[in-house]
Amino acid sequence: MSEAEQLTKKRKVTKEDVEANSYNAEDDAAAESEGEIQPPLKNDEGESYFDISAKKRFTVRKWKGKVLLDIREFYEDKNGEMKPGKKGISLTLDQYKVIQELIASGSIDELVRAEGGNI
Repeated sequence: MSEAEQLTKKRKVTKEDVEANSYNAEDDAAAESEGEIQPPLKNDEGESYFDISAKKRFTVRKWKGKVLLDIREFYEDKNGEMKPGKKGISLTLDQYKVIQELIASGSIDELVRAEGGNI
């Protein structure tokens, strides 16, 4: 893997990326096509997350002693910091396991293709 590819994997979404709309999570995902595990980024609270687009994150966190998987929209505050918005969902591990099984079985992909999606 080239040095440029390694840097792309580790980069954080910046204000300039959002403004220029130049960030593309699909480019980062394509770099992972060889089956390598992508290292997560860390937020200010020390929680691990993955950028899934310029303004959406997949975060793994603990809340009241339980592990939650959070998919949420983010917005930029007046200081230029990315903050979590109201739009999103937190999944328990049991809920995540159901989705994981649906993905692994191909059930979701089949429905997407039936609706005309190209996966």
